[in-house]
This record gives sequence, structure tokens and C-alpha cells, in this order.
Amino acid sequence: MRSIKGRIILFTILLVLISVGSSWYLASKTCEDLLLRRSIDDQGKLANSLEEALKELKRPEAISFLSKNKGLIEDRILLYDTTGRAMWDSKPDEAKIEYLFGNLEFQEALRGTEVTKYIYNENSGYYTVNFFKKIALQDGDIVITLSRTLGEISAVRQKLSLYFFMLMLFVLCLATFFGHLIVRRILHPLGELSSVAENLALGKPARFSLVGPPEISNLARSLKEMAENLQHALENLSQQRNDLKQLIDLLPAGVILIDNEGRVRYINESAINSLDMPQGDYTGKPFIGVAGISKLMELYDTLRISPEASVEITTSKNKYLNCKGRRISKGFLLLITDMTEQRQLELARRNFMADASHEFQTPLTVIRASAEIIMDNPELPQEEERELLKKIVNQQERLSKLVDDLLYLAKLEAQPNKSMMQKRQIVDLAQLLREIVDEYRDYPQARKISWNVVIEPESANVLASPEELKKAIGNVIDNALKFTRQKYEDEDGGFISVSLIDGHTHWRIQISDNGVGISEDMTEGIYERFQRGSVSLKGRRKTIGYGLGLAITKNIIEAHGGLIELTSKAEPTTFTISLPKLPEKNRD
Repeated sequence: MRSIKGRIILFTILLVLISVGSSWYLASKTCEDLLLRRSIDDQGKLANSLEEALKELKRPEAISFLSKNKGLIEDRILLYDTTGRAMWDSKPDEAKIEYLFGNLEFQEALRGTEVTKYIYNENSGYYTVNFFKKIALQDGDIVITLSRTLGEISAVRQKLSLYFFMLMLFVLCLATFFGHLIVRRILHPLGELSSVAENLALGKPARFSLVGPPEISNLARSLKEMAENLQHALENLSQQRNDLKQLIDLLPAGVILIDNEGRVRYINESAINSLDMPQGDYTGKPFIGVAGISKLMELYDTLRISPEASVEITTSKNKYLNCKGRRISKGFLLLITDMTEQRQLELARRNFMADASHEFQTPLTVIRASAEIIMDNPELPQEEERELLKKIVNQQERLSKLVDDLLYLAKLEAQPNKSMMQKRQIVDLAQLLREIVDEYRDYPQARKISWNVVIEPESANVLASPEELKKAIGNVIDNALKFTRQKYEDEDGGFISVSLIDGHTHWRIQISDNGVGISEDMTEGIYERFQRGSVSLKGRRKTIGYGLGLAITKNIIEAHGGLIELTSKAEPTTFTISLPKLPEKNRD
């Protein structure tokens, strides 16, 4: 029944059936429990009376007494000795039980407890109540069992079933008749409201009748207000949708909305222009046939299994696009940003750094040549002249190193993997680390510094360019040596710790020192170029280095698929370098 009328009538019938059935069940159980309880009480009283009559007798005398009086007792009487063997049965023509020693009720009776057990026979529909009690005779204990079959329960249940069945038919007829009248009166106004709702759905004017029962008139009034509010909301929603479409169309970024079936729901002009697509209406068309760019298809496939993803795309017209996607409740949202200008600016910046560094070499070489000539000029005092020229030469060497580092860093940033991939080979990281540590230990500035070197593995193979890797690790150790020396100068107390441990999938190099540490404001950009450290010496700040070492190290380590982290900025300052282990297939 799909109509409300049919459902209400069906519900009323079910409610009547459930009520009458529950009442019948409760009445049946109540009568059944009362009859069982009365039978149990009667048997208890009978057992006590028999105990009074038999306790002064011996077993043969007790059996003789019961045989004479069995016609006066309705229950079946059975006598058992303490081993569970049957001694006498008042109704031997019924089912026999010869041995009861293993029976739980029999064992309870032997311990002096009066035990009652009732059993329901499904074939006959009768309950059998068994009562067990121990009686002490003159020549020993016996267990008397009283058994009674209750046929009254079945008769009472049949009568109750007949009465309740007649009652159920009467109540059902009555409920159906009055339910039909009441439902008809209620549903007539609802039918009118349904017609009004259909007119609203079709966009036709609708008139709500406010006449009828209070509940129906209140519902009609509420529906009228809801219809008016809905109309205003639809107008506002349409206006907001148009405003949002105009706003998205004006965005510099491309926006594509795809539904769960892979069809384009919306695409703005920026996306069409960025992807070099022909002008036209793509709404409702399959996205796979519209985009035509393989990486964009890969992004779409990734979003089916991942909530977010992004790809970099280079178009045929040398446009650099950054495409980010996110899975939403009803499909997928793609955001396309044109990074061509930023990429060109970055390339120009790198070229400028490389060109500027190259141009620095010429004047610096001239300075060095001029300084060497002045050193041989006899017009100045020799000692003063040499001291001055040594300073010029030292500055030239420092600037030359800066230029070399700039060129090297620019090369790494432009092509981080190309040069190192050509030089990569199997390198024993443990042996390489020992050689680097031994080299820095021999430096004059390393005197009075304690070294703690722990290299656990005998060999630690990685696939790397040994020269670049030595430069990267050396930069970190050089910084540790430099900043430790700045703190302790020529005094004892400085230490540098270098360790190599097995990190499951990576080899981990930890380099620690108790030097001047790293200030709070330097931690975020510590791997940026020209991020130089400074220390406080004799009441004034002194800048140390050019700030290129860690930038070079970071680029080299990442080009090898590794990671460098500042794991402790306080004393001791600790840097951790992680490098991937050599794959199993390449170890032999």
C-alpha cells in the first residue's frame, strides 16, 4: 500500500493484531504460571504429608503403605534408593526410568534439597511436573518422586485462544470502519494541498486554502510562506550564480569543474586560453576528449584515487602551467595557473648570477697580478709592502672562491641532476666520511678541538658523485669547525661529533658541534644563499662566511635523492644528512 490512507489503515490493523496478540500471550503465560505454581505447592504439601507418614517405617512397610493408598493420590509416585535404582512405581504402565543416579535433580535431593522440575511435551501439549524429596526411613534414606501431568494448561490456552480470536475479529472490523472515516476526513485537505504543490512545481500560480482543521490550515499557511521564501531564494540564487560566473570568468587562473561522470560542468575563459583550446561551449562534454593533454589526463586519473594532486605542464607554445586538482563532493575541481612569467624571471635571475660571477673573474685576476708586481717593487719597505700585498692576495682568493661558489650554485640550480648523473658511481659512504674527517682533523684551526667519530657500518654503499658528495659533507664540517673555533679561539673545550648510522632505507650522517649555535631568526632561511652566520666577539657582532655553503650542500644532497635537516639549533648544533641506500639489485 503506497497511499497514506492504506498505510494508516494497515498500521491500525497491525496495531490491533499486536495488541490482541500481546494480550493473549500475557494472559496465557499468566494462567500457565499460576497453574504450575499451584501444582508445585500441592506436590510440596503432599511430599511433606508422605514424609510424616513414612518416616517411622522401614522400606518394605513404606512400599506396602503406598501400595494400599495409591488410589487416593492422583500423582504418580516413584521410590528410589540412594544409588538411584527404582524401588517402587505407583503407575508402572507409564514410561519407566530404571536408574537416576546421574540425574542432577536426584543428586540435589540426596543433599537434602527439595527439587522441582517441569517439562513441556510438544507432542501432547502437556506440562509434566516432577517433585524430588529425600525421606529418612528406619532402615535408610530413600528419594520419593511425585510426577503430575497438567492438562488444564492446554485446555485454558485453547479457551483463551478462542475468546481472543473472536475479540480480534470484532476489534479489527471496528478499527477498519472508523479508521476509514477518520483518514478520509484528514486526507481530503491534504489532497488539495498536493494539487497546489504540483502547480508550484510546474511554475504555475497557486492558491492555498486556509480552511479546514487547525493542523491542516497551519500547514497550508506554512507552505504558503515557504513558497514565497523559496521564490525569493531562487531569484537570489540565480543572481549570485550569475555574479559568481562573471567573477570566475575574470580570474587570471583557469578553473575547470568536472562531475563524477567525467563531464565538464564549467570551464572559464582563462582555462581555455591557458590550454590553447578553441573557443566554444564545452559544458556537458567528456573531459577526456576536451583537454587533449596527457599530463592533465594523468592528473584527472590521480584525483580518482587521491583527494589532491598537482602537475607541471609545458604546452606546445612553451607555456609553463601549474595545475592543481582537488576532489569535491560532486566531482573534481582543477585550478590552472600560468607560471610562464615567473619561470622566465627565475631563469633570467639565474643567468644574471652566472654572468655576474663570470664577469667578476677578470678584475679580480688583474688585482692579483697587480698585487704580485707591487710585491716586487723595491720603493716600499719590504716588510710593509709584503704585508699589504698578502692582504690583497688573500682578499682576491676569497672573492675568487665566492665567484666559484656562485657559478657552482647556479649550475646546480639550473641543472641539478645532469652533471651529477654522468659522474654517479657506487661510493662507500663510510670510507668517504673517514677521508673527509681525516682531512679536516689535519687543518691548523682544528687544533685543541676534540673529535668524536662514530662510523658503525664497515661499508655503506650509495649511488653518488663522490666529488659533489665530498663537497656537500665538507661544507657542513667546515661550518662546524669554523663556528667552534670562533667560540673557543685557541682555548680547549670545543668538540665536533661525526656519526654514520643505518636508518633502514637511508644512511644517516649526523654532524654536531658546540660552537656559537644558530640564532632564532636564521633557522627558516638557513639554506638560502647569502644567509651568513654572525657571532658576538668581544662585544661586537662579526659576520662569518659568504652564506653559500649550506645552499650548495642542500642542492647536492637533494639531487642525490636525500635530505638535510637542522635537527638541533641549540648546543650542540646538529645537522642530519640522509642519503638513500644503494638498491639491492645494484649491490653485487
